[in-house]
Amino acid sequence: MLRTIIGVLVTGASGYLGIHCVKQLLEAGYLVRGTVRALNNPKKIEPLRSLPFASERLELVVADLEKPDQWHSALQDCTYILHTASPFPITPDETIIKTAVNGTLNVLNAATKVLTIKKIVLTSSCVAIMGMLISTKNFLVILYKLQKAMMILKKFLMKVIGPLKLQQ
Repeated sequence: MLRTIIGVLVTGASGYLGIHCVKQLLEAGYLVRGTVRALNNPKKIEPLRSLPFASERLELVVADLEKPDQWHSALQDCTYILHTASPFPITPDETIIKTAVNGTLNVLNAATKVLTIKKIVLTSSCVAIMGMLISTKNFLVILYKLQKAMMILKKFLMKVIGPLKLQQ
């Protein structure tokens, strides 16, 4: 029996969590497409290219969290998404929250338009537990965007599994 090879998109493939996910997926036999910010940074790219099975089953593509037009093509022919990309600057400020939230929305919006996507796994950054202070105004903006993300997820689920039926 021939096994169907399933494609998995790993966002932030060169990050700490991303590279570990890529390694395990390759070892499990998956085709992996990893997103990176740039292909010309050997410090970020070479560790990925040197993973076992990378030469046979790893494709690296450029996709920036802040550029929504790059995500549709990155998702093509993938079945699953592991969204591990998140900004992690040396000196964190409130812009990282905006980038993380908008970047996640960009990935989710693109996923609703790609018929092959069946599951999405969202991860969080350790910055989420560092107790960074944000203003009330920015907190309300974040809540609004999270609500928007939930609506996109609902739209995606409706596409994939149809209307949810309550158990009686």
